[in-house]
Order: sequence, then C-alpha cells, then structure tokens
Amino acid sequence: MNQSQFDQLVEEICAVRVIDSQAPLVDLGVDSLHTVALVMAVEDRFGIELDPDALADLSLASSAGLLKIVNEHVSDKASDTSGS
Repeated sequence: MNQSQFDQLVEEICAVRVIDSQAPLVDLGVDSLHTVALVMAVEDRFGIELDPDALADLSLASSAGLLKIVNEHVSDKASDTSGS
C-alpha cells in the first residue's frame, strides 16, 4: 500500500482530510476514538498487531509514521513466515 492509498484509509476511518501525511493525526482532528478505530482497521486489513503506545511517539503519530510502522510489521511478518 502506498502513502496515497494509506491516506485514503485514514480519511475513511477517521473522517478527516489528510493534506500532509507528515502532520500529526491529532492536528488533522483525529481524536482518541478515531485512533482506536484506525488501529483496529489497520490490524484487521494487514493481519498484524500494533503497539498502541507507538503512536505516543509524535514522529510516528502521523499517517506517514503509521504507514512506516505497518510496513515494518508486514515485512517482519513476511520474514517470519518465509523463515519457518
């Protein structure tokens, strides 16, 4: 999934407009309930489990930062699967 597609997912789940992928989600108007819904949707879509505390790091609490975490988890999951 590329950044544009991920931004669309964030917009759909959180009912916000992502103009800057680097902007903190809270600055876009994403509240705690939307954050929980977004994390759950991402986990379901990608079959991964995210650490909710990771979003406390402001460098990761943006659409781009969250996509980075997702890509790392997906990559790790693929490595674990192929290494088995």
